[in-house]
Amino acid sequence: MCAFSISAQTTFTLDSTELTSRVVKDSIDIPWEIVWGPDDHIWMTERFGRVSRVNPKTGNQQVLLDLSGEVYERSETGMLGMALHPDFDNSPHVFIAYTYLSGNSIRERLVRFNYDGSQLIAADTLIENIIGNNTHVGARVIILPDNTLLMSTGDAQNRSLPQNKSSVVGKILRLNLDGSIPTDNPNPNSYVWSFGHRNAQGLWRAPNGKIYSSEHGPTTDDELNIVTAGGNFGWPDVEGFCDSPPENVFCSANNVVEPLAAWTPTIAPSDIIWYSHPAIPELTDKLLMTVLKDKSLIAFEFNAAGDVLLNQTKYLKGDGDRLRDVCVSPDGKIYLATNGASWSNSRPFSHSIIELSNTAYYSNDTNTSSITVNSTLDGIRVGPNPVVSGEALNLFIPRKEIGQFTMTDVVGRTVLSATVEGNTGMSTEGLNGVYFWKLSLENGVAKEGKLVIH
Repeated sequence: MCAFSISAQTTFTLDSTELTSRVVKDSIDIPWEIVWGPDDHIWMTERFGRVSRVNPKTGNQQVLLDLSGEVYERSETGMLGMALHPDFDNSPHVFIAYTYLSGNSIRERLVRFNYDGSQLIAADTLIENIIGNNTHVGARVIILPDNTLLMSTGDAQNRSLPQNKSSVVGKILRLNLDGSIPTDNPNPNSYVWSFGHRNAQGLWRAPNGKIYSSEHGPTTDDELNIVTAGGNFGWPDVEGFCDSPPENVFCSANNVVEPLAAWTPTIAPSDIIWYSHPAIPELTDKLLMTVLKDKSLIAFEFNAAGDVLLNQTKYLKGDGDRLRDVCVSPDGKIYLATNGASWSNSRPFSHSIIELSNTAYYSNDTNTSSITVNSTLDGIRVGPNPVVSGEALNLFIPRKEIGQFTMTDVVGRTVLSATVEGNTGMSTEGLNGVYFWKLSLENGVAKEGKLVIH
């Protein structure tokens, strides 16, 4: 375990890698969600009701949306989860979950906004009137490779609702990006994807195909789970593992999905993300989780299938700020959103985004010479590069010209071949390693490059 105060140190060592920390942006309200955008900026929600783009090099903040007059913010509520459309160039949509007042009642909604290059414009409310409370509102949002969306909802302090599949409270919901219900949901007439949740605040789909979730327990049993379609995660009848006589009876009768890990005393887990880059070897191919009460970053190592937890290592443990969220740049830098020293937001606009990087890795040309964020030749763009296996590889051809795109592995086998025109998204499902691509346009232009898939 590495002792650390994120506000006091500029360099520190994990197991053997020395990392450098840098304040990217300070004096912000609670940054609940940070996402690395396709524009190489950090997109951020602040809980009081604002959405911004932050330049990670300069810290310049461009406000895209201010709903502080509409968003209800108390305790854990406010402007919360956010996800960007995976084909952002063609579909510049941003999906945001936030709480609001309906009369005197706290409610939660999910809205799709359109980005016009300078601001976010409300386009469609996908789901609303979700019962809320000052705490336990979930609100983490991710988009899956099949272009469906997952959103967590908390139990809103109502223990009767998580086991009630007629309610969307205490659930993980799955919906199409237009707000309709996917026909392959466990119930094709319901958004409910899994149930029996207390307050899941982390969601991520890993390269192994598993969807992981971090969840707050009561006074015991914070959890790390694998979310499965139709799964019952036990709350409020089960806390953590099925390890008491009443829990064993309920688990057997209801086929409860037990967690991969549980923590007592609680640590207050927040968001999670998969780290695939080689820049920080201690973290490579591991799931990272930011932790609030325990003020740390935990790295989880799994078996190849991703369903057995082999090891968990706690880093950055110290007396500094709580860690709310995490995102990763294509070149392997880690960005952490801090959330003050205590649960209450007693010092608003005092929080930060911190960059962690292995400067020795970037100073070694052999590590970076063959990897660029995007391959751009005469306006042709192929990226992101590196790309996470299972995520979309996006190809942009100016003037919508038609061409043939092929990709081969290191022994010359063709792994991908497609006729492309203009903007095209291609699946990288099942691919992992170094590949070589070639694009041959009808006008005779041919371009090629190298792609890394983690």
